Amino acid sequence: MELIDRYLQAVKFWLPSEQKQDIVAELSADIHSQIDERESALGRKLSDDDVEQILKQRGRPLLVAEKYLPQKSLIGPVLFPAYRFVLKLALLCYLVPWAGVWIALVVLNPSYRANHLGIAAIRDAYILWFNAITAFAVVTIGFAGLETVKDQNWLFSKWSPRQLPPVRDVHNISRFGSAVELVFGIFFGVWWLKLLWMTTVFDTAGVRIGLSSVWRDFFWAFVFLALINTGLSATNLLRPYWTRPRRGIRAALNFITGTVLLLLSKAHATVTISGPNISADKAEQIARIVALSLELSLAIGAIACFAIGAVDLWRAIARDGNRIPLTPGVVV
Repeated sequence: MELIDRYLQAVKFWLPSEQKQDIVAELSADIHSQIDERESALGRKLSDDDVEQILKQRGRPLLVAEKYLPQKSLIGPVLFPAYRFVLKLALLCYLVPWAGVWIALVVLNPSYRANHLGIAAIRDAYILWFNAITAFAVVTIGFAGLETVKDQNWLFSKWSPRQLPPVRDVHNISRFGSAVELVFGIFFGVWWLKLLWMTTVFDTAGVRIGLSSVWRDFFWAFVFLALINTGLSATNLLRPYWTRPRRGIRAALNFITGTVLLLLSKAHATVTISGPNISADKAEQIARIVALSLELSLAIGAIACFAIGAVDLWRAIARDGNRIPLTPGVVV
């Protein structure tokens, strides 16, 4: 029954990975046994409303999962998986990219390397360490506060299993998402390729911002990426189901895109700025700041593409077996 599947999915989210399958199997058997007993007593099949009442009697998925977990002190077993997940997000989405961009800029940008090695590198490391400690402390304090209130009455307020999200097939692709991706990719691709070919970003009232000729050297690489991405989005729109070859293609595209962005950053592609009221020194200073910002953005983009490509590659080669695909959202 769908309500039971949704209920088990919600309970499974809060369980430790090494015990998920066994606990969910035990809980599923227990629920179905209770349903069989109720059907035998009533002499009929239970309706969705009857099943809903049985699940309500068992309680919220968060509290049911807690019964199977060992007790902890500062952050209990119910919130600990979410706490660990948020810490991983802070590590992967902020600290690792920060360190990766710093390394990329030191390797690729001579001026940045000259100002960020030696004593400056110690200062940068201190900033990274301070931010890491701050992120850890903020997340820990927040979850410790949640631990103190999680058993309050709001958890026992009126709720219904019908409010739980449906079981999602992770291999299906949203047609709406593919359509948005296709339309945005076409418009952005045309705009970006035109910008690379014309090498003019802004030209109004005598003020001109242009790209150096280095940018045009990457024109055909971006044409190739735009065509493949558009083709993949169109395929996903027509046949919205992930296959290993399609995931592999997307992983390859992300790796290629990251490589192109990295090479573009290493090429020190600059911009030119000119205007009637802008002196040559001022224009050079602004252009240098813009160029450094572009290199930083390109380095961040490259790291992000490599990370996403690695995830896509893992998904392409991983075997899900008979595991039930679950919606990654937090359900309480």
